[in-house]
Amino acid sequence: MFQKKGIWAALATAVAMLPVFGIFAACTPKDARDVSILVKGASGETILTIEARYYESNIVVNILSENNEALQIPQAQLDAGFITTIAGTTAVWGGEGDQWWWRFDIDGKAASVGIRDARVKDGAVISFILVEGFS
Repeated sequence: MFQKKGIWAALATAVAMLPVFGIFAACTPKDARDVSILVKGASGETILTIEARYYESNIVVNILSENNEALQIPQAQLDAGFITTIAGTTAVWGGEGDQWWWRFDIDGKAASVGIRDARVKDGAVISFILVEGFS
């Protein structure tokens, strides 16, 4: 008889805890999406790779902002949507022969919009490649 009461007590406790587990389940992000952020130098060398997640906003500037501790993009550049410095490397646009810029790609294709308007999907690869001139 004691064993039956123990089983019933355990079942009653488990049933009583279901709403609590439901609350915790509701708090865990079910819609997390994974993206990769790559930063490459002019020679094609990888400067930085970040495996990132986003939960709500899939806008690139928001994903970059959430991972900016590693990317080290000046806040003013993120706010303006025009990046010249990433991970301590600044693209300098100067005199002849000294013209550098960061090319922005999504999944290996040049982005058709800037970081403030670009959106990505789960599994996307966001790349920044240091490029000399317009070649």
